[in-house]
Amino acid sequence: MKRILYIITLIFTGIAFNSCSDDLLEKTPLDQISDTDFWKTEGDLQLYLNQLYATLPGWAAAGASPSLDIGTDIIAQSSLWFGASNTTRLDGTINVPSSGGGWSWSNVRRANYFLENSARAETGNLIDHYIGEGHFFRAWFYFDLYKDFGALPIITKVVDLEDEDILMGARSSRTEVANFILAELDLAIEKMEYADKVGPSRLNKDIAALFKARVALYEGTWEKYHQGTDFAGTTDGTDYLQQAADAALSVIEAGNYSLSTGDVDEAYYNLFVQTDYSGNKEVMLYKHYDYLTYNIQNSLWNQPSLQGMSREMTQLYLAADGLPISVSPIFNGDATLDELQENRDPRLAQSVMAPGDLDIIAENGAESYFMVPDMSRNPTGYSIEKWRSKQIVQNNERTRDIGYIIFRYAEALLVYAEAKAELGTLTQADVDLTINQLRDRVGMPHLNIGAITPDPNWPDYGYTLPDYLQEVRRERVVELFGEGNRLEDLMRWRAHKLFVGKRPIGTTYTSDIEAIYSGLTVNSEGFLDPYVNFLNTGGFGFDPDRDYLLPLPIDELTINDNLTQNPGW
Repeated sequence: MKRILYIITLIFTGIAFNSCSDDLLEKTPLDQISDTDFWKTEGDLQLYLNQLYATLPGWAAAGASPSLDIGTDIIAQSSLWFGASNTTRLDGTINVPSSGGGWSWSNVRRANYFLENSARAETGNLIDHYIGEGHFFRAWFYFDLYKDFGALPIITKVVDLEDEDILMGARSSRTEVANFILAELDLAIEKMEYADKVGPSRLNKDIAALFKARVALYEGTWEKYHQGTDFAGTTDGTDYLQQAADAALSVIEAGNYSLSTGDVDEAYYNLFVQTDYSGNKEVMLYKHYDYLTYNIQNSLWNQPSLQGMSREMTQLYLAADGLPISVSPIFNGDATLDELQENRDPRLAQSVMAPGDLDIIAENGAESYFMVPDMSRNPTGYSIEKWRSKQIVQNNERTRDIGYIIFRYAEALLVYAEAKAELGTLTQADVDLTINQLRDRVGMPHLNIGAITPDPNWPDYGYTLPDYLQEVRRERVVELFGEGNRLEDLMRWRAHKLFVGKRPIGTTYTSDIEAIYSGLTVNSEGFLDPYVNFLNTGGFGFDPDRDYLLPLPIDELTINDNLTQNPGW
């Protein structure tokens, strides 16, 4: 049976605190692993690394269950949550912190501590693999900091008080940091084994390659589109884009993963409502929740979840004939929720609710159906169906056990297609290998890059894109909706033109909604306008000369004269 991530945590906890064996009790406590009786076997390496797995993303344990894209232009948050931190990045309302503000190096230190000591292990067949995991985690923690702050100090040892040259060191350039992260991932890929050697619950060579593809695509597009600005790197991004394409292709060609398929009207939805992904051929790593057995839960029982898809997002989905809705003869309009999903890409119907959709299957088998959105918890009327379990399992609630997907194979397809498109080397064979496989899953017509119908409403990024790149970006947004990629994409594409001075809107304020929820705010065209009174200037106030990076905290700049503040702060 698959050993899943929560079991790793339980094992660590049990070993650390509940073992009664004399030899273990004689060891120094595991929160002080620096003694000579540790770091001897691959089991010691695994035990230390298990703590780092807990830092990987997962669902919130309680409360609402927001998508990781909440607060961007594609998912709006409920008024119950206005004033929280979700919109501050795009709204430009972040202040320079006196301390903290995300400038934290504790996890980097933990990875450095592991890598400094891992070479001491002498027994076991997976020592190199676990050292590879250590390099993966150091790259993972660095990438988190790098997305927020850009240039960083590169620190590869555990820093002590006497290391004044490091403590008072300057930041390396963002390009140097990107190269460091990618070099760490190259080491990880070199040392790590495939899943068949280490089991499906651990990081493996394919995951490291996919993460490398993600990082390289991020930096390649960042350096391409931020050229000539204060946020520029030192290249035009071409080499990074090629690295992204190569790394993604290595995952594809390894053949260890494939898309999860089935009925085209259910396959996409079904991918995101599973409690056990151990047999899923698309999911490369996930976090498992088991509420009834271990009281390890997530908040997905809490639906609707204080968020709603924006109308702007709904308009990105193509018509069922493969044409943009602006030109398709079969598009019936979207004035009401009833019309919204008609003759559209099936991923829309599998991502957002429409009247008549099955909503709940009660414990006694009785069924109830979605009719009018709960506007007290859903600001746009587009109630998200992705991750929405229909089965009531206990205490009159939906399941708390849906797994959190950390890496899935579809991302490799999307990275490869985008990197090749950015390089100008995308072929129809590339599209058939990637985009058209994703479309096959939901029964959509193939993308033919030699016969793309222009869309009068293609997103305006503030610069001109070839039609095939517009469609590759569209496919990425639709396929990965709500999975936490939108902010990163907006930042690396330098896409402030899409959202500055604008705000997400919702569906038409129809009579059936108004009959239950009176007095809601609408715009001049009759669409729900939940953000009008809550954003700083009535629209996202992002400052493109400042807000692409976060500010360093004042105390760090005061202590270390060699640190410089990010542009505009």
